[in-house]
Amino acid sequence: MPGWRRSSPVARYGLRLLYGVIVVWGAFTGAFFLLYVVPGDAAGGLTAGADGADVKQLLAEQRELLGLDRPVHVQYWDALSGALGGDFGQSVYQRRPAVEVYFESFPQTLQLAFLGLLLAVVLGVTLSVVIELTDWKWARELLISLPPVAVSLPPFLVGLLLLQVFAFQLHWIKAVGDQGFGGLLIASVALAVAGGGSVSQLLTANLRSALTSPYIETARNWGLSRFDIVVRHALRNAALPVITSLGTTVGVMVGGTVLTETVFSRLGVGRLVVDAVNGRDMPVVLVAVTISAVIFVVVNFVVDALYPLLDKRIRWEG
Repeated sequence: MPGWRRSSPVARYGLRLLYGVIVVWGAFTGAFFLLYVVPGDAAGGLTAGADGADVKQLLAEQRELLGLDRPVHVQYWDALSGALGGDFGQSVYQRRPAVEVYFESFPQTLQLAFLGLLLAVVLGVTLSVVIELTDWKWARELLISLPPVAVSLPPFLVGLLLLQVFAFQLHWIKAVGDQGFGGLLIASVALAVAGGGSVSQLLTANLRSALTSPYIETARNWGLSRFDIVVRHALRNAALPVITSLGTTVGVMVGGTVLTETVFSRLGVGRLVVDAVNGRDMPVVLVAVTISAVIFVVVNFVVDALYPLLDKRIRWEG
C-alpha cells in the first residue's frame, strides 16, 4: 500500500474531503441541468387540466411565480447558494420545505437500504465460505458461477420475480403498499442480490489468495480443520479488501432503492424521487440527489479511515 505510506493523515484526508466536495457538487449540478433540459417544467404540471384562452397567461404567471422565467445560470446560482445554506426551497406541489418532505420518507428507505446491505454482506460471505468448503468439483463450479449472475441481475427484475412468487402465488405479502416486516424483508432481498454477488466475487478471489499463504500452511500442519482454517484464519485477512468495497455497495443500494420501492409500491425516497422527477419538482429532486451523494461520500470516507485500523500492516508516514 505505497499510497498510504507516502502521505500524512492530514494530507490524505484533506484530499479525500476535496474529492467528496467535488462529488457532491457534481451530483447537484448534474441533477439540476438534467432536469432542466427535460421537456416541460413544474409550471406545466401546476396548470395541467386547465383550458380556455387564459391557459398561456396562467402558465406564464406560474413560471414567473416559480422563477422559471429567469436565465438558467441565475436559477442555478440561486439553487446552489440556497443549498449551501441548507435551504433547497419549497416543494412545488406540497408547498413545504423540500428537506422536510424528503426526511418524512427517509426512515422507510433507510430501513430498506440497511437491511439490504446487511443481507448482501451475509449472503456474499456465506456463499464464499461455502465455495471454499465444498469438495465436489461440479458443485464448486456451480456455486462460483452464481455471483456473476447475481451481479448482472437488476434489482427491479429480481423484485418482480419475488413479487410474483411471494405476493401472487404464495400470498405471503401484499402486492401494493408497505407490508410490514415480511414485505420489507422480501424487498431487501431483491436489493441485496446484486450486492451480495459483488461481495462474493471479491471475497472468493481473496480467500483463494489467502489460502495459499505460508501461515495457512502452518495452520494445516497444526492439524486445524478446514472450517477453522477458512473461517477463523483466511476469512479475516481476505475480508479487508471487501470492507473497502462496501462504500461502492452502499452507493448501489441507495440507487437501487428507487426501483425497488417502485416495484414493491413502498412509500420512501424512491417513490418520492420518481414522483418529483415526473412532476419536475426541482427542489425535491435536488435535495434527494444531494443527500444521496453526501451519504456515499461519508461512507467511503469512514471506510477509508477504518482501513488502517483494521489492517495493522498499514501505517502513516510523513
